[in-house]
Amino acid sequence: MNRIRFLSGEVKSGKVIAQLKPQELADVVMKKEIVIVKSLFSPDRLKELRRAVREWGKENTAISHDEFKSNYHSYRAKVSNIQQSPHVFHDYNFNRFETLPAQLHEMLTGVFEPLRWFHNVLTNRDIPLGVQEKGPYYHPQLIQYPPGGGFFGRHNHNLNPQQIGFILSLSKYGEDYPNGGTCFEIDGEVVDIEGQLDIGDLCIWRYDYDHWVKQSTLRDKFSWDTELGRWVATLAYFDPF
Repeated sequence: MNRIRFLSGEVKSGKVIAQLKPQELADVVMKKEIVIVKSLFSPDRLKELRRAVREWGKENTAISHDEFKSNYHSYRAKVSNIQQSPHVFHDYNFNRFETLPAQLHEMLTGVFEPLRWFHNVLTNRDIPLGVQEKGPYYHPQLIQYPPGGGFFGRHNHNLNPQQIGFILSLSKYGEDYPNGGTCFEIDGEVVDIEGQLDIGDLCIWRYDYDHWVKQSTLRDKFSWDTELGRWVATLAYFDPF
């Protein structure tokens, strides 16, 4: 069974407009297909965002713990406490856009605000972007899987409250990284989207699948300091209050 469905789409007036109507698209995802909306954002725009985020990371000291009320980045090389899943990646987390430099604020908003709108439409909600005094919010995150061993072991999430997951590709397959993609297991079938998800594409998936990110090639020398590797952006639902 072919579980990957490709759709066209565009960002228009700050909103994601896909080939299917929102309810139809959500139904397809919940009926266990992976949807990939092609070329949603331009490669140049995402490369600029990637570089700007990386420069921001150089100017701010990495921390070793999650801080869901601020902007921070972390080098992860461990087994997660909750999911007991091994992983090696560098993540950048943004919960307070208003405290960021103006240009980075604008660049992040230009990508994540359309994604926020789209996720709300697909899940019939109205959740804001960034930490609130109370109530749920969306937490934007960029993740880099460096060459030489970046990966994320098999893990899963509860279906609710997130319901639908987003993976926006920020890297060019075959140019920024030669291998290492996301895999999902759906009813015992492994669905591998390596090579199917290119820069600017948005993967939409049902949030309770077991999934993992394959290891980048070990022939390359590992370094936290390179811009290369696979980069993705995600939008997670948080309600820590």
